[in-house]
Amino acid sequence: MLNNITIDNFKCHQHTDLELKPLTILTGINGFGKSSVIQSLLLLRQSHIKGLLPNGIDLNIPLVNIGIVDDALYKFASEPIIKFSICYGESKRDQFVFFAEEKGMTDSFIPLKEHIGDGQYTSESLFNNNFQYISALRVGGHSVFGKNTIAVTKEHQISSEMGDGELVGHFLYEYQNMPTHNFIGGTEDIPLIEHVKYWEQKISKGITINVEQSSDYTRYVIKYGYEWEGGRPIQNLRAENIGYGVSYALPVIVAILSAKKGDLIIIENPEAHLHPDAQLELGNLICMAAQYGVQIIIETHSDHIVNAAQIACKQFHDTDGKNGISKNNVAIHYFGSRNEGLAAKSEQVKIQDDGSVEYQPKGFFDTIEYSLNQLY
Repeated sequence: MLNNITIDNFKCHQHTDLELKPLTILTGINGFGKSSVIQSLLLLRQSHIKGLLPNGIDLNIPLVNIGIVDDALYKFASEPIIKFSICYGESKRDQFVFFAEEKGMTDSFIPLKEHIGDGQYTSESLFNNNFQYISALRVGGHSVFGKNTIAVTKEHQISSEMGDGELVGHFLYEYQNMPTHNFIGGTEDIPLIEHVKYWEQKISKGITINVEQSSDYTRYVIKYGYEWEGGRPIQNLRAENIGYGVSYALPVIVAILSAKKGDLIIIENPEAHLHPDAQLELGNLICMAAQYGVQIIIETHSDHIVNAAQIACKQFHDTDGKNGISKNNVAIHYFGSRNEGLAAKSEQVKIQDDGSVEYQPKGFFDTIEYSLNQLY
């Protein structure tokens, strides 16, 4: 797993050093550097899969679009150098130093000046097929999905571009009977489609899900339904005609449940379009998967997702590790202020055994307290 990333002179990051855990939560004020942390990882991956990383970083497609070099370089950089450093395994470290030449500020590629490390980074999930990226702009409210055999069957991806999750129909059809680690209870593995159905029912009670291939074999169709005890089931509902959160959460749930130990999943706003109760349930699943051994990095504005992590840490302590997640497997980074030069500034918020936080920075999910004080 990745255990650290250092970012220098990239967008609003003059110098940012972050500890990464099995579950890493990035949260804070809009425009203060959270997404740029994720983009730094995606830039390394997209340049690697295009075969360009030994020469530099390509700023655009298929995972992220930064624009040109001038968009990427920190505006108050003392030198035109962008550095990304990742630590992984026991003590492995790779640093990539990119030189933004003045004459190339309108280019979309930044040449590599220096690579420091043993080059074993390619074995990490960030650089291979044991990876999923689900963006904040993922598809939702769709019943028909396209087909991409290479991306799904060879590369095991739910998205081919920009983390859209646009291949979730093909992926779910292809792997619907794949055994998945049991996050419900018990020791027996569960077929992916049944496991997805269970967690979708945490979002919308009684919902069912079915995926089929179109008659011309070019598309995949996901239909929903509802079932309840003693009543006649409803079937063949299009995603457009059910709660938007159900389909919007689908790529997130499929990515988590299909992951193996050591896989890396990056998720932006997993809570989008979900009721607070459903956000808490999804947060619980995220914690269980991270404790199981999947590395998950999320960007979120949801206090319910963070609350789920706090509750899971308390459960872990109270049950001697039988449930929940170890506080040592969680890192929360809050971006709530800036350094000189409008540079990103992060604070690590640590969870204690009882689920409380060791220190609550100003602005760290304290809006409800402020609102209640205004009311009462």
